[in-house]
Amino acid sequence: MIDQWRPSTPPQRRPLVDQVIASVRELISGEGLEVGDRLPSEPDLARRLGVGRSTLREAIRVLGHAGVLDIKQGSGTYVGRPREDDLATRLAAARVPEVFEVRAALETLVARTAPLRRTDEQVAALRTAVRDCRGHAETGDVTAFIEADSRFHRIAAEASANSVLVELYEVLRRSLEPALLVVADVVELRRANDRHEVLVDAIEAGDPDAAVAATQAHLAETVTLFEAGRDADGPSA
Repeated sequence: MIDQWRPSTPPQRRPLVDQVIASVRELISGEGLEVGDRLPSEPDLARRLGVGRSTLREAIRVLGHAGVLDIKQGSGTYVGRPREDDLATRLAAARVPEVFEVRAALETLVARTAPLRRTDEQVAALRTAVRDCRGHAETGDVTAFIEADSRFHRIAAEASANSVLVELYEVLRRSLEPALLVVADVVELRRANDRHEVLVDAIEAGDPDAAVAATQAHLAETVTLFEAGRDADGPSA
């Protein structure tokens, strides 16, 4: 039966990684696959889904982290046993827009609190992260940029002096990182880093209103990045 499987609703308007995650989960449940059953090969599954293999790999990586899939190098991908009691695990397979919406709320809270609680050392660390982001954007190293960007936002969260907020941000960041790697564009990354600089200035100046304005502008541009990347990947060759 698995040879005839196709996703019931071909993805159109959802981010591609998010869509592929949903389709693979649909395959598992719709075909009654059990723990240990083998999925089709990567080229075959990419062809059936009508997406590029790079997008499929990111989706499989997320599902592997969640325990939904068991990835065995040199053997294939098998149905795994999800760890349902882990928040990070559940978020790993959640819809990207929903996760991003919550992250946006957290970043706005960071912008309101960090300017009033930050230390000089944290401001210096934020500026170092901004410089690193700029350098990676100039060389076109998207993966390194996103790593530096994650460090920037983690330091900003730490500047809020709220340990719960820091932990929640980190969980949400890990859920969104695969999607960011797929849709990231160097030009947009440079623009995002400009917003980082404005945010650091506001945090250093102790100006929550300016920090919130910079954060909201940055979030709006990130939404645009996701929207532009929805149809960026096509069927594999």
